[in-house]
Amino acid sequence: MSELVVSTTQTSRQDVRSRGEQLLRPALAALLVGSGYYVGAKLGFALTFQPHPVSTLWPPNSILLAALLLSRPRQWWFLLLAAFPAHLLVQVNADIPMTMILCWFVSNCAEALIGASIMRYLTQRAVRFDNTRHVSMFLVVAAVGPFLSSFLDSAFVVLNGFGHSTYWSVFRMRVFSNVLASLTLVPLIVTWSRFELSSLHTWSWKHYLEGALLALGLLVVGLVSLRSGTAEPDTRHALLYLPLPLLLWAAIRFGPRGSSAALVIVSILQIWGAINGVGPFVAQSPEMSAVSVQLFLILASMPLMFLAALIKERERAQNAASQKEVRLVLALDVAQQASQALSDSQEKLHQSHNHIRKLLGRLIDVQEAERRRISRELHDDLNQKIAMLSVSISRLKRKLPMQEGELVEELDRLRETANGLTNEVRKLSHQLHPAVLEHLGLVTALESYIASFNDKEQINVQLTAEIGDERIPFQTSICLYRVAVEALRNVARHSGAESAAVSLKRVSDGLELRVSDSGQGFDVDVFRMSGGLGLISIEERLRLLQGVCEIRSGPQRGTTVIARVPFTV
Repeated sequence: MSELVVSTTQTSRQDVRSRGEQLLRPALAALLVGSGYYVGAKLGFALTFQPHPVSTLWPPNSILLAALLLSRPRQWWFLLLAAFPAHLLVQVNADIPMTMILCWFVSNCAEALIGASIMRYLTQRAVRFDNTRHVSMFLVVAAVGPFLSSFLDSAFVVLNGFGHSTYWSVFRMRVFSNVLASLTLVPLIVTWSRFELSSLHTWSWKHYLEGALLALGLLVVGLVSLRSGTAEPDTRHALLYLPLPLLLWAAIRFGPRGSSAALVIVSILQIWGAINGVGPFVAQSPEMSAVSVQLFLILASMPLMFLAALIKERERAQNAASQKEVRLVLALDVAQQASQALSDSQEKLHQSHNHIRKLLGRLIDVQEAERRRISRELHDDLNQKIAMLSVSISRLKRKLPMQEGELVEELDRLRETANGLTNEVRKLSHQLHPAVLEHLGLVTALESYIASFNDKEQINVQLTAEIGDERIPFQTSICLYRVAVEALRNVARHSGAESAAVSLKRVSDGLELRVSDSGQGFDVDVFRMSGGLGLISIEERLRLLQGVCEIRSGPQRGTTVIARVPFTV
């Protein structure tokens, strides 16, 4: 019951935390949009040439556009609504009529919605300023949105009788003002809103120093440019190009984030100077000064955005190429290793084929030798005894009739000869296939063979069997029997031992057969390399039953052959 209560409590806490996060994110987004809109409007009023009603750089629309690009379409209405209190507050404090305030908010929202909708339609995903395709699309959006919404905005200004400018004059100033704001502020907001503070740890001190020098250079160049108001016209025009090397530096070394930040700094300094009668544009009328500085900054921002995006794409392409090169090198190494392994396998296979051919040749020789032995035994032993039996029967036939005692004696000799012939046939049959193994089991067959081996080889062999009364499968029995026979033959042929021991016992995973002697032993590695047919036959028999063979031996240390096979009833 307590576990259920704890689990329910934890689930409730998680639900509350999740709901809190769901409410906190929109609230934080609304606060940021409203604050940004308010500060941007204040900055826009500060950058306005009087008595014109349009600012040289109007940030609120760009702030709204950036907020919409960073959010999902279903959240757009909420963000636009969050900007309204800030718009109302800043416009009321500027003594602007309420109808003009509402009209400007409608035109501002229209521009942001037009730009965000077109950009969302063209990209189908989040806009990226490190992509030349997205930059191209954004340049179109930055021009189309202000262009379309300026028709509405200029009409509102004229209908409300706000200011003294004509419709097309307001239209022209608003288009340039909002295009400039979109090109400078939207990339700044979008790129820096996706900046992760954790990436600062990866920067080196040289990177920080370079950024500080760049910022310092922008401020110095901006101050120098603003002090050129009293200089000759040619000198003032030359000073216009002072920020360009620094802007290129920012785009090349710091990407879209650096170039957008540098461009905003240059834009604010140049516009502030033009408004306050200092800088390269002081010799012109206020309206022409505004247009000149706007065109200059617009034309400077577009290649900078392309350059920064192009460099980032090049870096990504280089990284991808480097990764592909690394993968290619790894693949080549793996291919070389595989080729070498294949060559080694082919060499081993060739050696195995040669080894098998040699073994087949030896096997044929052994088979022929065994056939000669059987033929010799049949011809020299059994055939002669059968012939002698036939001669004895013929001789007995010629002597008939004969006395009963002599006949009985001749028949006894014939019976002994027939019995000996029967034993020889039984012995030969046992060598070919021990019937006792099939009928009486492995232990009895080993006892029979060992008794015969002791009589024939004069080697004392002791048998120890501890396998219980369980029946052993015939395939297992014949395998272990042949292993024991082959091992004892090797004892007789090579060891020179006078005694040996055979043990058969049950182990945890099957049966174990040991054949050991106290003979002269041998080098196992050398013997394996020579490819003894007896050892190979033992290993192959055991392999067929998923068994293993182990040989322990050494010069003058005797030999032990251990065979293990899994036991199944």
